[in-house]
Amino acid sequence: MKMVKMRKSVFVSTIVVSSLLFGSVGAFAGTGIEAIKAKLNHNIKFVLDGSKWTPKDQSGNNLSALVYSGSTYVPLRAVSEALGAEVDFDANSSTISINSSGDSGIPYNDDSAASAPVATSAPAATSAPSTTSTPSAPSTPSTSNGKTFGSAIPVGKSVSFDDPYSYDGLAYTGNYTVSVTSVKSVTRSEIAALGFKEPEANSLIEYKLAKVKITLKNGKLISDTKHENTYVSVALIPALWGSKTSDGNSIIGVTDYGFTGSLDDALDEATDGKKLVSGQTYNYTAEGLVIVPVTKGSANYLTIQLNNKDDYDNSFFYFNLQ
Repeated sequence: MKMVKMRKSVFVSTIVVSSLLFGSVGAFAGTGIEAIKAKLNHNIKFVLDGSKWTPKDQSGNNLSALVYSGSTYVPLRAVSEALGAEVDFDANSSTISINSSGDSGIPYNDDSAASAPVATSAPAATSAPSTTSTPSAPSTPSTSNGKTFGSAIPVGKSVSFDDPYSYDGLAYTGNYTVSVTSVKSVTRSEIAALGFKEPEANSLIEYKLAKVKITLKNGKLISDTKHENTYVSVALIPALWGSKTSDGNSIIGVTDYGFTGSLDDALDEATDGKKLVSGQTYNYTAEGLVIVPVTKGSANYLTIQLNNKDDYDNSFFYFNLQ
């Protein structure tokens, strides 16, 4: 399996449009500035070209992602410059300029010119369609390991794994059992009916609505020297990476929040707003819906990535979406 690659110029423009510091936030008349309430999420991790990376400001201080209204915002200058782009700000015209000479297209098929855009964030919503194609049922452990497309976890089966995390003074661990219990196709108009902006038509992309079940056993905080208010529902959950196909196409990102019945809602209910406490053991089971953009005309797999990415190609689990 080949490592997912991103071409710099379009990656920068995509994250600027979809979820950076200047997203679609309402403005006060005249000033164009609106005060909002948001949270810095120090648990969000960054991987750049397969290696751990930490955004920093011009003074060398670590920067964290900001979460507001269901969207994640990352430092524009730090990300752009890490990808080889230059960022300028004209205070007089309030204009940000990003200059990059990289190729276009993201992420892309390693073996062809086909490309697909990164999934973008969506606004809060109020309702969700029900899944119908495969009934939800208690999952049974899979005999497959899920680390290859050929051994991908079938719908209704589960895989269990440990996923320890340690970075910047924060360390925790847990054993997870994950399954996709049902899958159906969902149209752009059905996504809009959830309260999101309707996705633009794209000849390469369609969408699946998957119900994902997660069980945590023996989740534990090992150490925390720099952070506070680390929530179980933020730290002790597997990372839903996006979708992949066996021929090398990848789409980064899923929407698991912002609508009734979402996996995020289920996790919040199951963890009851608990914060990590050293020495305490955490267990939960949560099951909810996830909107997954997939590549048209291909067999697609929902992808989970482990915290330990030292062996990048072996850091993924694959779940069938057929």
